[in-house]
Amino acid sequence: MTTPEPSVPLISVRTALDGLVSDGVLSSAQADQVNHRLAAATVVPVVTPGEHRFRTRVVEVAGYLGGAMVLGGAASIVVPTWDSFPAAARFALALVATILLAGGAVAARFARLGDDTLGARMRLASALGALASGAAAIAAAVPAADPNEELAASVAALVVAVPAYALVRGAPLLGTAWLASALLVGDFLDRADVDSILPWGIVYAIVGAIWMLLAVPFRGSPVREPGLAVLLGGLTGFGAAEAVTTDSKALAVVGLVLGLAFAAGCFGLYLATRRWPALVPAVLIALVVPATALAQILDSFLAAGFAVALVGLALLAAGGVALVHRRPPAPAA
Repeated sequence: MTTPEPSVPLISVRTALDGLVSDGVLSSAQADQVNHRLAAATVVPVVTPGEHRFRTRVVEVAGYLGGAMVLGGAASIVVPTWDSFPAAARFALALVATILLAGGAVAARFARLGDDTLGARMRLASALGALASGAAAIAAAVPAADPNEELAASVAALVVAVPAYALVRGAPLLGTAWLASALLVGDFLDRADVDSILPWGIVYAIVGAIWMLLAVPFRGSPVREPGLAVLLGGLTGFGAAEAVTTDSKALAVVGLVLGLAFAAGCFGLYLATRRWPALVPAVLIALVVPATALAQILDSFLAAGFAVALVGLALLAAGGVALVHRRPPAPAA
């Protein structure tokens, strides 16, 4: 709550100044000048940190909602008539949107509003940078020929998102870079006429592993959100393992190995980073991939369910035994 700083009683100040004049410390003119300055001084409000944080949050949320409403309104006007615009007009609109959004991200990042607003400004700048990446993807896809639209859009989004993340470091930009990289890999596989599910699964497993490696904590790491990096990489690996597992009985074992490897990697990165999003893909893999693989191998979802439940019970029992029979700590010397 804003409370005014208590003002100094002018009568007591005048009395003190008269005493200083009597003692010869101040002249009469100096005393009058000090009294005039104190009387003209304005009361400076004191804002508590809690209220300042609340106001910062309110302004940030209002900015997100206002920006979303502006974009939604503009999209509702432009999208229904998008195809009726000439290609040059569509390119110009997307390019202008890219410049405005990127400029807003830079302005939010470097605005001189005090260090106490840096977190909110970084989040806003990251969201604007992600939108700028999407606008750049649209702008790049407009002049591209029909088979090259996805390639041009993915490359343009990466060209904007990666440097922007290096400047801002925010979750929206990291997610945008992941999505653009996944679409780019899929476009390359399509162009190579790869039809078998195994190459697709292996390539996307490599992509997921790369994103998980970005979350490894070390000095100078380029990723500030390791939990999100593990989540994105683990979900990519989960999709790859599940796709390979469901393809055939012969590939069920390969998919199971991929899934278990990604689950182990997610658990390991959780222990290293202590970020709970790293557990999400690990739990999903443990829930889905072993059951799918055993169902393929045993030709029965019922048998697979029993098998997975028994393995889970065995693991829980082993953990309980380890807790009960753990060694007591050694006595201090």
